[in-house]
Amino acid sequence: MGKSITIATGDISGVYFPLGQALASIYGQYDGAFTGTRITKASIENARLVSEKKAELGFATVDAIASEGYVFSTEKQQPVPSRLCALTGLYFNYIHIAVTKKSGIRSLKDLTGKRIGMGPIGSGTELNAERILQAAHLADGTQKHYFSFSQASQALRDGVIDAAIFSSGLPNPDVSSLANDDSLTLISVPEDVITELQRQYPYYLKKSIPAETYTDLQNDIETIAVKNVLITYRELPTEIAYELTKDFYAHLPELYDAHPAAREIDAEQAGKNIYLPLHPGAARYFEETRQKQAN
Repeated sequence: MGKSITIATGDISGVYFPLGQALASIYGQYDGAFTGTRITKASIENARLVSEKKAELGFATVDAIASEGYVFSTEKQQPVPSRLCALTGLYFNYIHIAVTKKSGIRSLKDLTGKRIGMGPIGSGTELNAERILQAAHLADGTQKHYFSFSQASQALRDGVIDAAIFSSGLPNPDVSSLANDDSLTLISVPEDVITELQRQYPYYLKKSIPAETYTDLQNDIETIAVKNVLITYRELPTEIAYELTKDFYAHLPELYDAHPAAREIDAEQAGKNIYLPLHPGAARYFEETRQKQAN
C-alpha cells in the first residue's frame, strides 16, 4: 500500500484500544502499511483528529460525531456536509450505569445528590452521562467526577464515588472486573428517559444488556445504545479506503479475538444507524460484496 496509517483509539481499558491494536496488526501484516495506534480520550477527540488529518482512521460513536457538528445541524437534525466519512459501522456501545450493591441505589432517580463518575472530560462517555442526567432532571443535583474507566471502577471500589457511567461495547472489562468482585450491579434507564433522549437524539436506540453479560446480574438491563463507526476523512484516496475496508472484513475473525464486541460487526449492517456517508472506496467494497452474494 505504501501508506502510513494512524488509528485513533481510546483509553487502554476500553474496547477501542484492543480493537485498534488488532486492526493495526492486520493492516501491517496484510497491506504492508506502516500502521500505528494513538491512545486518546476516544470518540470526540478521535473525530477531531481524523477531521484534521492527524489520523487516517478513528473509532467513534455516532452521538459524539454528531455533537461535533460532523453529522447534524443542531436546529433541524438534517445531514450536513461533513469532513468525515465512514469505512464501516461497527458494534453498539451500551450505556452502563454501575453502582455498588451496598450503595442502596436501585434506580436512576436514586442518584440525586450522589457522586457520579462521568467519564473523562471531552469523552463520548461524558456526553452520554450528561444527556442522561439532563433527560432525568438530575443534572443539577449530582456531584460529577471525571475519571477514565479504570479510575472510575477503582473509585467505586474505594467508595470515592457512588455510581459510574460507562459507554462501551459488551462486555466492558472494568465492569466485568467489578462484577467478579461481587460488588457491582447495574441500574436501568427508565422508559420516560429513553423516550426523551430519542426525541432529542434519534441515533440512540433502546437496547438491553443481557443478564448473562456480567456475573450475578439478576435481569436484563434496559438502556440506550449507540452505533460505533470506523471513521476516515473524505480525501483519503479511494483505492486505499477500498483496500482497508476489504482487509477489515477479510480478517474480521482476528478482531473477534481482540474483543467479543467485534462479533456484532456485520457487513450487511455497515451503513445502518451511522448517520455518515460511506467513503466511496468503502461503498465500492460493499457494492461488490452485494453483487457477489446476488450471483
